[in-house]
Amino acid sequence: MEYISSLTNYNRNVTNEVKIGGVKIGGDNEIVVQTMCNTPTDDVEKTVAQIIGVVNLTGCKIVRVTVPSMKDVEALKAIHERINGICALVADVHFNAQIAFECAKIVEKVRVNPGNFGHHELACLTEEEFKAEGKLLEDTFRNFLKVCREHGTAVRIGTNHGSLAKRILNRYGDTPEGMVESVMEFLRIAKAEDFKDVAISLKSSNPTVAIRAARLMVKAMKDEKMNYCLHLGVTEAGEGDDGRIKSAAGICPLLNDGIGDTIRVSLTEQPENEILPAQEIVAYRDYIAQSDALPEIPFFYDPYHYQKRKSTAVGIFGGDNPAAVAITINNEDELMKLAAALDSLVKANKKPDLVICNDGNIVAKCRSLLRGIMIFDNSETADNKGVEVVYVNEKFINNKNIINKLIIAEPQSRNKTAAMRLIFNQLKVNNINCPVLLKPDGGEQDARFKKFAPAAVCAGIFIDGFGDGVCLESNGDPVAAVEMAFKILQISRLRVTETEYVSCPGCGRTMYDLQGTVKRIKAATSKYCNLKIAVMGCIVNGPGEMADADFGYVGAGKGKIALYKAGEVVKRAIPEENAVDELIKLIENSK
Repeated sequence: MEYISSLTNYNRNVTNEVKIGGVKIGGDNEIVVQTMCNTPTDDVEKTVAQIIGVVNLTGCKIVRVTVPSMKDVEALKAIHERINGICALVADVHFNAQIAFECAKIVEKVRVNPGNFGHHELACLTEEEFKAEGKLLEDTFRNFLKVCREHGTAVRIGTNHGSLAKRILNRYGDTPEGMVESVMEFLRIAKAEDFKDVAISLKSSNPTVAIRAARLMVKAMKDEKMNYCLHLGVTEAGEGDDGRIKSAAGICPLLNDGIGDTIRVSLTEQPENEILPAQEIVAYRDYIAQSDALPEIPFFYDPYHYQKRKSTAVGIFGGDNPAAVAITINNEDELMKLAAALDSLVKANKKPDLVICNDGNIVAKCRSLLRGIMIFDNSETADNKGVEVVYVNEKFINNKNIINKLIIAEPQSRNKTAAMRLIFNQLKVNNINCPVLLKPDGGEQDARFKKFAPAAVCAGIFIDGFGDGVCLESNGDPVAAVEMAFKILQISRLRVTETEYVSCPGCGRTMYDLQGTVKRIKAATSKYCNLKIAVMGCIVNGPGEMADADFGYVGAGKGKIALYKAGEVVKRAIPEENAVDELIKLIENSK
């Protein structure tokens, strides 16, 4: 059974209803957004003030706090009493199962990580060791569920790409399949105990991993006749527009397929800043769900494993060429803006590959001002030399005459991801192997979602191996369009042109100025290209989640930092005030 019933029409995935105090998720309930405190949990006053502030400002219904030690359990009890039920309170527990038992007696929901609920460091290399550890996990989790049932407490089984237990890593690797099996071990216990107040999450800082893991998870549950609800998110998404766009790229493709019952946009910012972008993502799902019906198509690709669609190169597009960037300019003002910024774009390795225009007079100026960029005139009197461009949408059928042309897929429907799938299915049926640029900003649009919808649409298509690049409208700002196109390709891991930052939101386990540090590191390292730098609050998910980062900056105690290179710690216990300078030295000395 596939993870969804339709590739082209919205159907919400049917899940159990879960009660989290007075809040309900799953079933027919609305998609609920949530956030997490970044105050020390043992500072009851600060934590209570932050929760009340977030709820009053945003209407947030679910707030999570970390509980790293037994002493924080008493603080949790005081916090729960003080907030007086204004929201559902969730305890976030790692490494110590006994803490989870105690928290289950206090709050509405407890999040546990299957990767560290038992002896997470045991390798369990033999089958006997694997089964023995599995039996220990089963006994412990079964007893935990009994406590939860007694106190009416919901459970979130939340695994992260960077925190799988060694026994799972040794058998499945650090893969979406490993994430799924880590969760399924616990779900089978919950099913055997008939415990239904369970939500699950499979998160990663890489949106494509998060999407693929969730798809595999839903399929695995369907295969075993389970329907637990899902919490979605891209962990360590970062801050600012980058964090918001990356989150949308990892969450929207799932919501728009009907998957997901609650979401969090994890930003390295204050908790209240997470709510509005999350609400916008949910509103986008509502907008997509009302799209007109499209023709049904079969599953014509493997949605669980990446396989690039093979295209025949046309000039610099498709084939083995890098994913391309094209923009459309509509007037001379846009041309002059692009020409003025061309040198800086070239320096930043972000020169567009193609500029499209429908005005012959402007095209003539383009050829003189935009040297080194392919220009295409799509006016009726065009006399283009070189690549030919053809636009298609979801209504083109059985057109087998598209040969040796660059195709621009420009859906007109509201549900552009579904329409793109329809286009690529028709290309396959008609054996058309031309390169295709995705144009997600044509046809029906809603201005509310213009900041993130193009990334969300493209991410949902690129993950399945379709598309040879992006084409965007200038909309008065061609430089912004170019930068957005390159950002989409970077998020989708198709073309890396700038330093990528992975940073967690911070929580009560963070013992240094995370938000200020991220800004300082960005300012000092934005000049580098093709690097991935991780800035993590603590070691819970830090070392694992940043395993593919070139450099890592991880909190290692009060005011102390550990620096990593290629996943290995190289400096420990660096005072916070010196750590950013030490990171820069490490980067410079590694060149």
